[in-house]
Amino acid sequence: MGEAVTVKSSGGMSLFSKIPWTLLLIAYLLAIHFSGIQMEGVPGYVFIGLGVLVLFAEFFKSGDISTATFLTDIIFSVIALVLATGLLTYMLFGLQQTPSFFHWFGYAIILGDAIISPFNSFRTALRNFGVGG
Repeated sequence: MGEAVTVKSSGGMSLFSKIPWTLLLIAYLLAIHFSGIQMEGVPGYVFIGLGVLVLFAEFFKSGDISTATFLTDIIFSVIALVLATGLLTYMLFGLQQTPSFFHWFGYAIILGDAIISPFNSFRTALRNFGVGG
């Protein structure tokens, strides 16, 4: 009468799934800030390229993942949001600097990852269970 539903897990996390890609953006922003380099020019364009790479990596990482990988991904998304908010607040109020386009682009990628990755994981889970239409 009823149909058995089985859930297969990949068992472990691959190296690709273990890397919190959004933290690379924060590390790049910190490296640029502490080295005294301005974001205009080549460093800014490298940051845009890194941001697009991170967005694609996080989107593909969030599909077909195990429970542990999903939880890790959500935790690192929240950590990245907290760090990005702290950096933005420090930049605005502590340093009295106005963020450039490149800063806003990076913050938009981090916020977009925190919204899109759980949505993509949920959509993938529905597809795997055959529930979504």
